[in-house]
Amino acid sequence: MSSSRRKVVVAGALGVVGRAVLEHFARDPEWEVVGIARRRPEFDTRASFVSADLRDATGTARALAAHADATHLVYAALYEKPDLIRGWFEPDHVDVNAAMLRHTLDALESPRLEHVTLLQGTKAYGAHLGRPFRVPAREREARHPHENFYFHQEDFLRERRAARDWSTTIFRPQIVFGLAVGSAMNPIATLGAYAALQRARGEPFRFRGHPHTVSEATDARLLARAIAWAQGAEAARDETFNVTNGDVVVWSELVSTLAGSFGLELVIETRTRHRLAEEMPAREPEWRELVARHGLRNLSLDELIGLSWQYADALWNNPDAPERAPLVSTIKLRQAGFGECIDSEDSAAELLGQMIRRRYLPPFE
Repeated sequence: MSSSRRKVVVAGALGVVGRAVLEHFARDPEWEVVGIARRRPEFDTRASFVSADLRDATGTARALAAHADATHLVYAALYEKPDLIRGWFEPDHVDVNAAMLRHTLDALESPRLEHVTLLQGTKAYGAHLGRPFRVPAREREARHPHENFYFHQEDFLRERRAARDWSTTIFRPQIVFGLAVGSAMNPIATLGAYAALQRARGEPFRFRGHPHTVSEATDARLLARAIAWAQGAEAARDETFNVTNGDVVVWSELVSTLAGSFGLELVIETRTRHRLAEEMPAREPEWRELVARHGLRNLSLDELIGLSWQYADALWNNPDAPERAPLVSTIKLRQAGFGECIDSEDSAAELLGQMIRRRYLPPFE
């Protein structure tokens, strides 16, 4: 590698965010791109991959020894527990995620390192605690008083870089729309697989959320472009930014549009106690039939969806309208120089189309 060529390492490269970042940088020949993941990619890319369990300090150092010449690190790795939502409140969730970042930076930090990008989210504002926060949430606000690995990771980076030349940028996306396999929080795969299974049964799309539930979303591809912008933007140096698509999402209306694309009737069931995380694993035989019929990738429903049924229940399975919509301000990011946006319905439809073209989901019929 030329001493002037930039080399980005993407940790968590097969997640919803990491994959979009990896694919974005891999399209630019000016970058050497290295992905870190525990498994091999199931898609073609010019990026190279390193298999590493970031919880293991020694193993991480060994796996990344050949990449200590990295100039940039995008840290999108995430440790989640099998009980997704409950795990967010357990001490080892904080400890493990904090240690994983430390192990990664210990292995990669060198005089060549220029920039570290860290991913957070609206849990920084307490969005997961079941009570409203100030709307719109702004980056300048004091930390919400709760235990969160975001803060441990952020403090570690700021302490470490105090005597170094590299800088950091932190991004806080809203609910992320993207293409990934086996992710813990992937609403696009969840919506697509559920719609496909309901269509195969000849049943409607049953939306279990309140019809007035409002939020925002962030297309992972837009987030990847923001991350790429931050690598060389002085206005992004050592800053934190909220990032969203630029509109709001009324979930019942977005789901209605997507259901219509699948030729499905939408039925809103706000008083049901059925949960996708309990129902959907039993539908594996139906999924296997769809895989065989349409020549899809040989992935089980669990391999495709991961923990995302639990995430979908947390997002939508609530009979009550929230007291206040969890919206954030993106003024700071726009004023700094990144102003891209995308319609969230278009984003979801495009990503579902990608999942169909890449044979993760069956085609619309």
